[in-house]
Amino acid sequence: MKGKITKFKSGYDKHGTYYEYNLSTKRIPTVFIHGVGLNTEMWSKQKNLLSSKTILYDLINHGRTSKHLKTIKYSDFNLQLKNLIDFFDLKKINIVGFSIGSIIALNFSTKFNYLINKLVLISSVYNRSKLEQKSVISRYRLANNGKNISELAIKRWFTDEYIKKNPRVCKKFLKILNQNKIKKFLPAYKLFANTKKNLFNFDQFKTPTMIITGEKDMNSTPAMSLNLNKKIKNSKLLIIPKGKHMAYHENSVSINPQIKKFLH
Repeated sequence: MKGKITKFKSGYDKHGTYYEYNLSTKRIPTVFIHGVGLNTEMWSKQKNLLSSKTILYDLINHGRTSKHLKTIKYSDFNLQLKNLIDFFDLKKINIVGFSIGSIIALNFSTKFNYLINKLVLISSVYNRSKLEQKSVISRYRLANNGKNISELAIKRWFTDEYIKKNPRVCKKFLKILNQNKIKKFLPAYKLFANTKKNLFNFDQFKTPTMIITGEKDMNSTPAMSLNLNKKIKNSKLLIIPKGKHMAYHENSVSINPQIKKFLH
């Protein structure tokens, strides 16, 4: 389900963050935060979902954002988002985050809760098991040693059936990963791989939150989302049958209306 297609403007804030936006209405704007190795293009099926109330941006070390750091902390991502909010002079926002984008969204929201209206956390990570932690660190080390892990990521992210039926879409995501260049986003990948449970402080956290994950997502398992759902008092959980990491994209026809209803 798509909203009315609107024209987006693009540019850079004074800190070099690349953004795309359409803010021609008075509704609370929604900021979309992409995952590791990706960029604003990953939101192609959600970009016009909320019509003219949307901001997309490229994270540090990603896409067209010019800022590059050899070591990244979540506080760096918090500052980037806060600078963008100040740049647009926004008083309240919704955030839709994917994978590390959802971690950034949640971490930012626990520290700047007065700015947040609602959250949508897609394929989020929380409290990995020792085996899950070992697995993601192993993938990071492969990338750090120079192995191109893009094709492995596509197979992990999309269902086999979707890959067979939608080769052009999968090639598009593969192109995004390769254009970003692994060496460039490795610091963010390292941060993501080493994310700890105690990153978040849920004391007094009451922000309305929608948590979405795929039933077959090995990166962001239903168990992680269930734990988040228990921790965040005012939250609802949506598990997509047979979905993997990119379930939000594969199943956009059924998921988009639910996101739209929740944010409105």
